[in-house]
Amino acid sequence: MIFYQWDTRRLYVGQLDVDEAGDLPPRSTPTKPPKLTGTQVARWTGDGWEKLAQAPDPDPQPTPDWPALIAARRYQAETSGTTISDMPIDTGRDSQGLITGAALQALIDPNYSLHWKTSAGFVDLTGQQVIGVASAVRAFVQACFNRESDLLDAVAAGTITAEMLEDGWPA
Repeated sequence: MIFYQWDTRRLYVGQLDVDEAGDLPPRSTPTKPPKLTGTQVARWTGDGWEKLAQAPDPDPQPTPDWPALIAARRYQAETSGTTISDMPIDTGRDSQGLITGAALQALIDPNYSLHWKTSAGFVDLTGQQVIGVASAVRAFVQACFNRESDLLDAVAAGTITAEMLEDGWPA
């Protein structure tokens, strides 16, 4: 049985003979394309072949999904950690929640203190220091969202570049 094949642009590229017991080859049909002359090409529509005067220009580079790329980059920056008073602080979502809980306890109990684990080891923090860490982490996270907002404004203005995606994030 003869099958007529098309490429990724759905343009006819040739035929092949397949044993009837075999599977349908990818991007192929048993429907014969129309006769072509000169620069004409046949394009598969899904229902049949259409005749075009010439091959269409190749598809341009796809536009990046900037909002998704920016959100992913913001999440990476937000959860990468920061340094506060020479302490490396985890800013992953779980850690943000733990810091918030500790800060709430410090507000409830002015005499609260704790033994906090950083990536460099444990440190002792007073309630006021815990509140300070929580405030600094909150400011860091908000700065990440502010950068995301700025980049989305650049997308809306049509001025976004790939380089901008990597620049300007808080550390």
